[in-house]
Amino acid sequence: MIRDSDFDDLYIPTSDSQLRRVQRKGEELEKQVRSWAQAVLSVLPRGLSLNDDEKYIFSMFLAQQRRLNLQMDAFVPDTSLLATAMSLLPIPGARNDPDAFVAIHRIVAMHLDSDIDRACRFYCEDNDVDPESEHAIDWRVALRFMAQSVYSRLSNVDPKRLAMSPRRFELAVVARDLASAITEKRSAMFTPVFPRAS
Repeated sequence: MIRDSDFDDLYIPTSDSQLRRVQRKGEELEKQVRSWAQAVLSVLPRGLSLNDDEKYIFSMFLAQQRRLNLQMDAFVPDTSLLATAMSLLPIPGARNDPDAFVAIHRIVAMHLDSDIDRACRFYCEDNDVDPESEHAIDWRVALRFMAQSVYSRLSNVDPKRLAMSPRRFELAVVARDLASAITEKRSAMFTPVFPRAS
């Protein structure tokens, strides 16, 4: 049964132009965070023990982490003189719609989560592994943990500048260690479990 409370967080545009604006902003945000994740992949050391599917899933976890942090950063109050003036003066388009902002991030988060779920499920099924098995979940969690760990070292760094930064060496060590852990989880996932003889 559907309750009224189920629609409390639902964003309903007031016009077609508002709907198109939300859709456009969502597409821009998704492109931005996915491009950022690809830029990070390009500066990670070559020869990581991740296969192509794992790199793709890892990049989507990175993009999701980037999106989440952009959303959190947006809620930090801007106390600059310009921001204060824009919030007080009736300048058309100066005030952002917080409901639309949340809806944009929710849409992008759902797209990324859906792509992550689909990629993990297809990879497991292609290799005759139950996507809901304990080993498959451990493998997926290891990929997400690697994305979170890498992101924590890059959140305030432009990946394009990282290529010339000494922090790249620190990142390389962390990435290699975490990629090795993912390889171990993958091996465990592919190891058949035989029932014990009674």
